[in-house]
Amino acid sequence: MDYPHFYCQLDYEDVPFPSPTSPKGNLANNGCGPLSASMIIENMLKIDFPPIESARLAKACGAREGFGTNFYIFADGLKEHFGLKIIDTEDYDEMVSFLKAGKGMVVANTYGDRDGYVGVFSDGSHYITVTGIDGDEISVLDPMYKPGSDRFEKPGRKEKVRLDGVTAHADVSVLKDDCYQRPFFLFYKPGE
Repeated sequence: MDYPHFYCQLDYEDVPFPSPTSPKGNLANNGCGPLSASMIIENMLKIDFPPIESARLAKACGAREGFGTNFYIFADGLKEHFGLKIIDTEDYDEMVSFLKAGKGMVVANTYGDRDGYVGVFSDGSHYITVTGIDGDEISVLDPMYKPGSDRFEKPGRKEKVRLDGVTAHADVSVLKDDCYQRPFFLFYKPGE
C-alpha cells in the first residue's frame, strides 16, 4: 500500500450510506466522515480499513442518524474498534500543538463559506484528514478531492493551497479559518 493512502468519496457513488434525513445518501454525497476515518486508520496503523468497512462501522455505532456523520459518536466507535486514543476539541492551539509534537493525525470539520469568507476545503460542513505539519504548513487529505479536478482552483482557494499528488498543503492559519467554531478529532496510539 502506498502512503499517504488516499480515498476520494466521489469514487463511491454506488455505495449506499442512507440515514433518516438522507434516505438516498451514498458515500459520494455523504461520505467524508467514513473516508476521513479510513485514511486516518490506514495511514496511522498501516492496516486495511476501506471506506465500505468504515461506513459499516459508522452505521453500526449509530453515527449515521442525521445528515452526514456524527463524528463524536463515530470517534468513540473507532476508539473501541482499533484501541486508539482520541481527543475532541475546538481548541485550535491544542490541535496545532498535537500535530507539532508528532503525536498522530487529525480529522477536522470545516465550516465552509460564510459572509466574507470562501471555504478553502469546502463550501459547507466537511471532514478532512490532517496528516501532519511541517513548520506552519499542514498536510491534508481531502476526501472530496479528485486528482485532476479543479477543486482548489476556485478563487479564494487557489492562492491558499499547494498540491503535491493527492496531498494538499496550506498554512495552518487556513485550517483555523476553515474550521471556525468546529471540532478537531485528534487520533493517537496508546502510549504515544
